[in-house]
Amino acid sequence: MDERRGAAVGRDARGQRGLTREYVVSESIYQQETERIFQREWLCVGRASEFLTGTGVRPLVWEGQHLLAVRGDDGQLRVFRNFCRHRGSVLVTNENCDRVGQRLQCPYHAWTYDRQGGLRAAPNMDGVAGFDAAEHGLMAVPSQVVGGFLWLNFGPLQSAEDYLQSLATYWPAWGLEDLAVAAEIRYEVQANWKLIFQNYNECYHCPVVHPALNRLTPYQGSSNACESGPILGGPMQLAADCQTMSESGRSVAPCLPGLSSAQRGQVFYFTIFPSMFLSLHPDYVLTHRLQRVGPSRTEVVCQFLCQGEAMAAAGFDLGPAVRFWDLTNRQDWEVCQWTQTGMQDPAYVPGPYSNLESIVAAFDRYYLATLAAD
Repeated sequence: MDERRGAAVGRDARGQRGLTREYVVSESIYQQETERIFQREWLCVGRASEFLTGTGVRPLVWEGQHLLAVRGDDGQLRVFRNFCRHRGSVLVTNENCDRVGQRLQCPYHAWTYDRQGGLRAAPNMDGVAGFDAAEHGLMAVPSQVVGGFLWLNFGPLQSAEDYLQSLATYWPAWGLEDLAVAAEIRYEVQANWKLIFQNYNECYHCPVVHPALNRLTPYQGSSNACESGPILGGPMQLAADCQTMSESGRSVAPCLPGLSSAQRGQVFYFTIFPSMFLSLHPDYVLTHRLQRVGPSRTEVVCQFLCQGEAMAAAGFDLGPAVRFWDLTNRQDWEVCQWTQTGMQDPAYVPGPYSNLESIVAAFDRYYLATLAAD
């Protein structure tokens, strides 16, 4: 069976064992992932609104590549490679992005581009034989805004909408496009990105590692809505006396208006291969955005999305949710780091998965199939 086709599987780990040690320590495999996964899959780089503020020009580095998000004159958000087509100078830096005007001018030889990427001025190039300004615009990186998030792909085989199709039924109810970032926490985790994905995809560890979380959403109350392919996960039932995931279990923001009564009693947890976790709560949305730094190091940006004006008007405080998830995150990072350390032992041999880890097994299958794809 081709796991990349997304065929459904049952809640069964199929007798699989975990990934072997080379998948979290090998530089060779890390480079293969760059070429076969992170150069081909859709990556979430943040909320679109974050790139549209101020001058509407923001540099970013993703998978070691220097990029430039630009709000066009037509209001559309585009991503370009952040170098001049003349001799390669970086066009915009974090230091000068707040001073960019309507056009983007190279600080080296003043080649100037419009916000759609077209070359509009190239001093002293008029007499150069064969030079055509139309052939020297900025190099675009395929990008799309879906669910209020900016996605990019260095070599897309399908649209972002198709890639995210498994989540299409959830975007409208939570109104993700209209939510604002209310809080953010950044982490550096000394563990391979896959260990963080695997940990998020199971609650076998919750009674031991997360007693507070397990009280609010008992680990036996989970079910799977997406069981194969790039999107994995499903809902967990909130405890009878619980309204959301927070220190007290009480709501920290107004309940999102598009939810059904059943959705108001659940939290939906999804992983979006290979860069994002999406946690849909009754009153807020939590995201984790992962960026690899090396085989044993991952940066994680955790953001809380809410109806900002409604929350402020009603006098809600997001703090109890932020503190709850900061504690939970740190508990997760610790066990991921323990796993990274243990798997580095040359004697390590993976054990079998529990059926409670069926989604971890599904993640491994999709990962291995993607890594092996031509």
